[in-house]
Amino acid sequence: MATVHRVLDEAGSPACSDQPLTVSQILDATCYAFQPIADFGTGVVYGYEALLRHHESLGFGTHAELFDAAWESGILPELEAALLAAALDAYSKLPTARGTKLFFNLDGRDLGAGEDRRVRLGDIVTSKGFSPTQVCLELCETHRNGTSEITDHVLNNLRRTGFMFVLDDFGKGFSELRLIHDLGPDYIKIDRFFLNGIETDARRKLFVTTVANLAHVLGARVIAEGVETEREFKACRDAGCDLVQGFYVAEPFIEKRDARLFYDHVRVSSMGTTRKEEERRIRNELQQLSTVNHDGSMSTLLDMFLTDQEVSLVPVIDANNEPRGLIHERDLKAYLYAGGFGEDDYHAALDLPLRNFVRSCPIADIDSNADMLLVTFASSLNSDGIIITENFRYAGFLSATSLLKIIHERRLEEAQDQNPLTRLPGNGAINRFIKDAAKPRPAPRHFCYFDFDNFKPFNDTYGYRQGDRAIILFSELMQQHLTGTTTFRGHIGGDDFFAGFMNGDQTEIATQLLSLKRAFKSDVESFYSAEHRECGYIEAADRFGSPRLFSLLDCSISMMTLESNVALAPDQVTAEIAELKRAAKRSDDGIAVKTISG
Repeated sequence: MATVHRVLDEAGSPACSDQPLTVSQILDATCYAFQPIADFGTGVVYGYEALLRHHESLGFGTHAELFDAAWESGILPELEAALLAAALDAYSKLPTARGTKLFFNLDGRDLGAGEDRRVRLGDIVTSKGFSPTQVCLELCETHRNGTSEITDHVLNNLRRTGFMFVLDDFGKGFSELRLIHDLGPDYIKIDRFFLNGIETDARRKLFVTTVANLAHVLGARVIAEGVETEREFKACRDAGCDLVQGFYVAEPFIEKRDARLFYDHVRVSSMGTTRKEEERRIRNELQQLSTVNHDGSMSTLLDMFLTDQEVSLVPVIDANNEPRGLIHERDLKAYLYAGGFGEDDYHAALDLPLRNFVRSCPIADIDSNADMLLVTFASSLNSDGIIITENFRYAGFLSATSLLKIIHERRLEEAQDQNPLTRLPGNGAINRFIKDAAKPRPAPRHFCYFDFDNFKPFNDTYGYRQGDRAIILFSELMQQHLTGTTTFRGHIGGDDFFAGFMNGDQTEIATQLLSLKRAFKSDVESFYSAEHRECGYIEAADRFGSPRLFSLLDCSISMMTLESNVALAPDQVTAEIAELKRAAKRSDDGIAVKTISG
């Protein structure tokens, strides 16, 4: 019987020992805990990662040490196959398992070599009453350097069987872009390093945003793993991540009674009017193409093409109605009519699983904004369009023509109500935001007004062109510092600006406002002469024509917060902001904040 040597010293830490440890002993000593992976938008549990527990009792500080010892002893293939069976047994007892996915870590070293039980993981899954499409195999770069053609062949067969692949700890290794290309993962997990401090680190957020865009172009979903705080959660959501995992959502659990269908604190508050309008446009343009199951046969697919001559592509879905890609009619023609087929060969071809012909396709959720859809589409070469999902289930197909129509309609609407200088939404859009946000909502809303200090003397001294430059500078800084999918930025006119937040923590938003204020005060100094910068003031006429000394440009900020479920008439919102404006001008730090509660 194959064995692993346990390594325990007197303190229970790894040490040299010749005591054999068998696969059955490992299974007896260990168990699996499950950590939920939730949908960023709804808080609904999408899947569970199976995490090996109690390996310390065997003398291994981490599961990686256990797998290293198993590999050195030659029992890793047998152990991993047995661990998957054990994980499925525990997973099947969860009352919430139905309709979710199991994420299972696969070490995968020497996959396919010799009599490797892991090549038949599909048989293990089906024997436990599950479909392979319900299991996601997590792989990382650590042991991929030694892969062979045999390993790649086994991975391809596992994918054809229905398994989905997860690229774990993305950003940790050196060759993971190539691994994305070679593996074609269905999910990408961002390494915790890039999430730590993401809410304040622009470079980390840019990395995560870029990875999310790349993943969506390739038809993959992005999981933010190891999220621990609300701020990290919001930053990852704004960066475009699809799923979230970590202590902020829930800690791993062993007892099945701890399983839940959803987590309220992960839910996003209702979207605003503008986003609802975009979703309506997307729904109106969706093509409800006939779909085919991932396990279907070639003859079924050909019948679909013959029945409807207009069909040129077919979305492929799995048992959970989640998209796996597209099949193009041209690919089938190239295969079936390539020549060299006899009648027997032709009939044999009809029995081939159609999943062999599935191509990846850009994918996006129905609540994505139109600009993000355009970026996703434009980044994908030779794409026919985008598969649209709702709560990760197939919702329809958005063609290139339909996407361009949506973008065109949005641009026309924006042009009708847009400040010509800054290109920010104007008063009409600002009033619509206030009207919508002032209604009772489950999350607090924040209304912010910005007014330049000493703008008139600056304009009189340096001219309107420099004044326009200062206004444009502020608008650009607003877009850099006030981010988020539910953040609204508008230009009232002149040196007056507005920003609105449909949710968020008041203190966190106030921090963003002060950061914007400091950046503007610092950057706008370059618009002054060296003499005025050195003095820290200019001399100009006040509103009564009398000469006065004026400090360099700055801005005052008024911020009003409506607490959850509190409503206010739009006119009252405007009046409150006007009152706060006067208070902000008088305050020492140039900001005034007020909270209205029920």
